[in-house]
Parts: sequence; structure tokens; C-alpha cells
Amino acid sequence: MNPQNKKDLIAAYKQRKQVGGVYAVTNTRTGKSLVLASADIGGIQKRYEFAALTGGCFHPRLMKDAQTYGNDAFTFTVLEQIERKETQTDRDFAEDLDALLALRLEQYDPATLY
Repeated sequence: MNPQNKKDLIAAYKQRKQVGGVYAVTNTRTGKSLVLASADIGGIQKRYEFAALTGGCFHPRLMKDAQTYGNDAFTFTVLEQIERKETQTDRDFAEDLDALLALRLEQYDPATLY
């Protein structure tokens, strides 16, 4: 890879739109869900898919159930997405994600959460 091509790829990466969101990983056998927020919802979804493909566990809280039921017992769902505004700082974006997560968690019975 030539240096100019590498610089162009880095510049394109830095200029991409950042999309965060709230997601749920649900155990279809028990009905329990792990609901979290991420500043990179696409990256976290790829991480989940990679773990499922390779037989790894996506999150430590799911380890016991993954060993009991297998990775095929889980589903990944993006509940809501938000795009980071150009004027937002990292902290502002994280606060927006935290607020979004709190709103989504209100919709769940705490007994059904990991």
C-alpha cells in the first residue's frame, strides 16, 4: 500500500459519520436480555457476529447462559440509533447515549435483564 493511499484511507475514516445506539442481546430460551449502549453500534454488531461465528462469548454477563444454551440461543437487535452531530463532544455524545439507554431500560422488567 502506497503512503498516499494510506493517508487517504485514514482521512476517510476520520470523516465518517459516527453512529451510536442502544442494542439488546436476547436469550431466546430464557427471555433475558442484555441492554447496553455503544458509541459505535456498527462495530458492536460486528463484534457480536464475530463472537457468534467463532463460538466465543460476546459479553462476560452472558458467559454462563452461552455455555448452557449455546451462542445460537441469542439474538442481537439494534433498538435505537443516533448520529453524532459535528458540534458534539465525546462527552456530550456519551451523555446522549446514556439518556437513550435509560429510556430504553424503563421498557424492560428488571427481572428479565442480565
